Parts: sequence; C-alpha cells; structure tokens
Amino acid sequence: MERVVGLVNKLQQICTQLGDTAGNSILVDKLSSIVVVGGQSSGKSSVLEAVVGRDFLPRGTGIVTRRPLVLNLVHVDDEKAAEYGEFMHRQGQKFFDFDKIRQEIEDETERLLRNQPGHKAVSPVPIYLTVYSPLVPNLTLVDMPGLTKVPIDGQPLSIVQDLEEMCRQYIKGDNAIVLAVTPANADLATSDALRIAREVDPTGDRTIGVLTKVDIMDKGTDCREILLGKSLRLKHGWVAVVNRGQADINKKMTMVDARGKEQEFFKGMDQYRDLENIGTDYLSKKLSTHLINEITRKLPEIQGYIDKTIHDYQSQLKALGHDVTGNRGKMLHLILTICQKVEKAFNKIVDGGEGGGERVLEVFDVKLKEAIHKLPFDKILTLKNVRNTINEADGYQPHIIAPEAGYRRLIEDGLTLLRDPSARAVEQTHQILKSIVTQAINQVTELQRFVNLKSEILAHSAVTLDRLKESSEATVRTLVDMEGSYLSANFFREIVAAESFSYDPSRPKPQFVTLNGEILLEKRYDGLSAADAHLARISDHVSAYLQIVRSQLLATVPKAVVHCTVVPAKDNLLAELQEEVAGKEEDQLRRLLNENEEVARQRDSLQKRLTLMERAAREIMAFRV
Repeated sequence: MERVVGLVNKLQQICTQLGDTAGNSILVDKLSSIVVVGGQSSGKSSVLEAVVGRDFLPRGTGIVTRRPLVLNLVHVDDEKAAEYGEFMHRQGQKFFDFDKIRQEIEDETERLLRNQPGHKAVSPVPIYLTVYSPLVPNLTLVDMPGLTKVPIDGQPLSIVQDLEEMCRQYIKGDNAIVLAVTPANADLATSDALRIAREVDPTGDRTIGVLTKVDIMDKGTDCREILLGKSLRLKHGWVAVVNRGQADINKKMTMVDARGKEQEFFKGMDQYRDLENIGTDYLSKKLSTHLINEITRKLPEIQGYIDKTIHDYQSQLKALGHDVTGNRGKMLHLILTICQKVEKAFNKIVDGGEGGGERVLEVFDVKLKEAIHKLPFDKILTLKNVRNTINEADGYQPHIIAPEAGYRRLIEDGLTLLRDPSARAVEQTHQILKSIVTQAINQVTELQRFVNLKSEILAHSAVTLDRLKESSEATVRTLVDMEGSYLSANFFREIVAAESFSYDPSRPKPQFVTLNGEILLEKRYDGLSAADAHLARISDHVSAYLQIVRSQLLATVPKAVVHCTVVPAKDNLLAELQEEVAGKEEDQLRRLLNENEEVARQRDSLQKRLTLMERAAREIMAFRV
C-alpha cells in the first residue's frame, strides 16, 4: 500500500512542477484520487481531521478552505515514530507542530491569492501536504473548498459559481472518486455534495457517501435505511461517522477521546450497532482499500499516456535541432561511437544480474509460473461445466462412445486461459528491456548534452523493441494456438488402453498427472453415480492433458521470448539508427548535435517537461517491475 500511495504522491508532485492542475492536465485527471466535496458546515473538515487524528485544518465561518488541499497520508510502521507534515512548497522542512501546519496552509493560501490578478477569493491551484504518522492509513485525499448556495457578506457575487466550477474540474474525470459529505440531520434531497456528484457521476459508480452529524438527528429519526442501501443507493455505499462538535473542539477533546465517543454512540444505538459501515475507522480502511485498487487498475493507462507524451516531447525536441562545429565525418563518428556505447551498456545490463538479466529471469521463473498456476482451470473442469460443454458440443446428435467434440472444446477452453499469461510474459520482458535502455542511456555521459540524439536513440530503441515485441507475441500466440490446432491423440489412446480390462498388467502404466498433481490412473470414483463418474473421468483426462501443455509452455514461452526479443535486442538495438545516420547530410547531423540559440527558451521548457515525464515513467517502471 505504501508503494502505491508513494507513487501517486510523486506523480502528483510532478504535475505540480509542470504547472498542471485538475481540469487542465490529462495526467492529473488520469490519477485516481479521492476528492472530498460537501457544503459549508457539512462536517467535511471534521471528517478529514478524524481520519488523520489531528487538528490541522483552518476553521472559522464562511469559506475557510479557499484552495484545494491534496493531503497525502503515509502510514509509518514504527508506532513510536513522531508525526509530522511536509509541504511541497517547503520541501525538506518538517512540521511537527500541527498548529503550525494549519498556519502554513492559511499563509500559503494568502500568498497565492494576494498575487492573483483580480484578488479572487478562491483558487484551483492546490496545496500539497504529506503527513507521516503511525496512526494514519495510506491514503490520498483532495479537500475542496465547501460549496455554498448564496454569497455572504464580503464574498464576491460569483463565489457560488466559482466554487462549483472548481469542484467540477476536480471530480469530472473518470478517475476521480467523489467522497460526498452530507450532514444526516439535513434534507439529503438538497445536499450540495450529492447534487454536484450526480452531475458528473449520474450512475453513482464513482461516489462514496459519508453521513455526518448522525448523533444530532431529530428524535425518532435515523439513517439506517440509507446505510443499508435501501434508499439513496450508491454503488459503493454510505458510511456514517460522528465527529467532534464545536463544543468538543472548544473543550480541546482529543481525537482518541472523539473516536471513543463515536464508538460509544454507535454501540449504544440499536439502529446502528449491528452495521459494519459505521465509524471513522471503517471509513479510513474503506477509502484506503478503494483508492489503492483503483490506482492499480488504472496504472497501465497512465503509463501509456506518459510513454506517448514522452515520445511527443522527444519528437518536438528533435525538430528544434542543435548547433555544433565540426565536419560531417567527425559528427558521424561521434554519433556512431555514442550509439555503440549505448548498445554496449545495454548488453552489459542485460547480461548482468540484479537490475538486468535477473529481472528477465524472474518473469519466466516466478511471474509466468505463478500466473499460469493461478489460472481458473477448475471452473472449466467442474462436472456441471463438463456436462454442459459436452451437450453443447454434441448438439442434436449425442455422442456414441467418447464425446470427442466435448473433449476438444474443453481443451480449447483451457488453452484459451493460457494465452493471457503468455502474452503478459512478453509485455513484462518488453517493459524491462525499455527500462534497461533508459539505464544504458543514462550511463553514457557524452550523450547527456545531446538531447536530440538522446531522443533519437530512445525513439529508435522503442521502435526496435516494439517490433521485437510484436514478433515475440506472434510466436508465443502461435505456440498456444498450435496446441489447439492439433491434439495429441496418442495421449488419449494410452489412457483408454491403460483403463481397459485387457491391459497387460506387466506393462507399467503411464504416469499422467492432473493439474492438481494427482496421478490420473490412480484416481477412484467409487462415491459417484455412474453418470458423474463418467464426467469426472473426462474432467481428469482433460486436466492431465492441460497439465502436459502447461508444462510445455512453461518451457517454450521463455525460449520464444528470449529468441525473438532479448537476443535480437542485444544484437541490433540501434542498427537501424546507425544505418540511418550514416546516410544523413551534414546539416541533418548538426541538428542532432547542435543547440539553436533562437529556440533555446522553447527547448528549455520542453526539456523540463520531458525530464519530468521521464521521471514519472521511471517511477512507474520502478513500481511495476
């Protein structure tokens, strides 16, 4: 969990360094985040402070939160560790006093708003705060300014629209998880949080509801029906919490005491004590688990976007060109020498241990094996599925002796399961080789000052690896498809012969093993009816056949991937680039090596964005591999 939240924190910081915010950045919108929305005085701040277990948010009347606060909570395993916060705009400075954290939030908000044209009351530019504590879950939350229906004294007339538009920017993306905070003692039909959540998420697929102020509902009323999902249903349900009231805050009630009071309230109420979805502890765990699942599911999409963006930036940098003195021969020699050094560094890492070949070996010996052994063959081999498959394969004319068509269909269904793990082994090896290319490039010192050439090497390496990946995918696909194209009849003939009464007892029986490791010809079906025993026997036959195929693929897929991807990459990673460079004119070579002063500012900007995107790619690669 720590790794997932840490990755999101780093990507969010990269977005901020790029100057991107929600609504104006594709990458920001692709990052799964929990956005906390609610009306003013809905208890939103109290919910966040209860999750953190600390008082640290600005309080007061009117609009207290005037900028989004991206709150990264990092759980520390050491129970005795000191709690502290770090702001991204004050990197390296640790705030152990949470009152000072509150003050810094207020000060930083004022600093930005004071310098904005027009002196706006709110801003969509977020503040980033990371809290490290043994008492918090691993979680990332975005605290939005509270919504309001009418401006009050001193607020601009546009404040209602400004707040709602800002909120929409942060929750309209498909990856935003909306935490809609609504007071239970108010009419939920008029809830600001639910209204704006339904605008962007009409099906409720991305919305989690939180009911606050449950303890001060009108006498004789409760929210049990909502918590049970019988009214105002949300796909991810509702959670009820009881937070400190203003009187509790004035009395300096601690968060520990507040949690105890909350538990005491729910345990003392017949309407709630049997429910699971109550209390701040449950809310924290639910949010943490939900966020991590969403981030993990969306990671391939994020990586694809980053890779494409990197490629786009590299293409733009390539077009800008460089200035360098020297004739064509010298420039060509320099470029070819650098290419050879990159290839040499690449091969050394691939042939090496940790960080190179060892990672490729792990794909074959660990990840592929685990993925194949976890495949749900058992669902195909249930007696019910075997019966249905045989009946469907027979059609209107049932089989006479052995259901050969049924056998074939069951085997084909099992082979279908083997395709995805085999393809993933190709993809995982491909990603490792891409990361090794980056390592190799970073090891060649001379290359670092030639951004265009570096981009060209990255682009050509990517093209080469992509082409090799396609070749490897086709070969691996063929290996699996071959098993379905021609079934080994001798296998079934040996089984039939060994199971017959006329089998020569002096001959050793074939030691076929099922997917579960059982010896096929030693299995007994005494406790089953004749019909079920027949189906069970067919199921075991298919299982034993799939076990043979599974073992074969575990041996042949790695060979295919190495033969089609790893070895050619070592031999010809930059061969096409070197051939292409050898035919370039002097001006074209100069563009690879020269810096053009007229476009320096544009290049610097692009280079910054490229560097940050490459950093994002490395963070994801380090996480996934």
